[in-house]
Amino acid sequence: MELRFEERGKGPVLLLVHGFPLDRRVWDAQMAALADTCRVVAVDLRGFGESTSAEPFTIESLGDDLHALVQKLGGGPVALAGLSMGGYVALGMARKHPADLRALALVDTKSEADTAEARQNRMKMIEAVRAGGSKAAADAMMPKMLAPDAAERRPQLAARLRQIMESCPPLTIEHALLAMRDRPDYTGDLPGIKMPTLIIVGEADQITPPAVAQGMAGRIPGARLAVIKGAGHMAPMEQPEQVNRALREFLLRL
Repeated sequence: MELRFEERGKGPVLLLVHGFPLDRRVWDAQMAALADTCRVVAVDLRGFGESTSAEPFTIESLGDDLHALVQKLGGGPVALAGLSMGGYVALGMARKHPADLRALALVDTKSEADTAEARQNRMKMIEAVRAGGSKAAADAMMPKMLAPDAAERRPQLAARLRQIMESCPPLTIEHALLAMRDRPDYTGDLPGIKMPTLIIVGEADQITPPAVAQGMAGRIPGARLAVIKGAGHMAPMEQPEQVNRALREFLLRL
């Protein structure tokens, strides 16, 4: 299985890692805006988008896939930005493959493992997806993905997000739910992260609220925090100009 990716620009690599149940298209605005600053690479994780695979995976093994991709791109270290589940993968890489990374951007994500309730909810969603396909996952998640009223105010954005979610293969959704359910708690790793770190969070993120991001920022030495106005859990899609500005300023400091 070979990961599919898109790249633009030249210079140091910025690797963009999408969330669940999404693909590299969530980073389209960043690809367009940041290609004048660095070599921007947006990847489809195993089983997502064009990286077709029916094999199960873990958060750690997704990081191993990215480790191989970094070598293919010419070797590390690279800057890595992970959105939501992509943030879990980024934290896993910081633990297992720290030499691959020169900087870390954690976007709308958290370091904690699933609670018992969250693990139960993962299994309920697996049952729903087995019965109703990818649409069942989108139906369950859409109300929490965007800032309040965004679906009504910005129907094209909501439709685009739903289309990406519904295009995710049901089997990949199941594998990802199990991987997230079983992922380790990375909170204890945070004080040991030595690379420059930027934490980005939507001010109206219902899934990983700003307080969660603030907690991470307080544990990672020297971490910067950017709270994105008017954004929920999909800050790169909802408010791309603010996210692009935060990433650009962060990268130029490296």
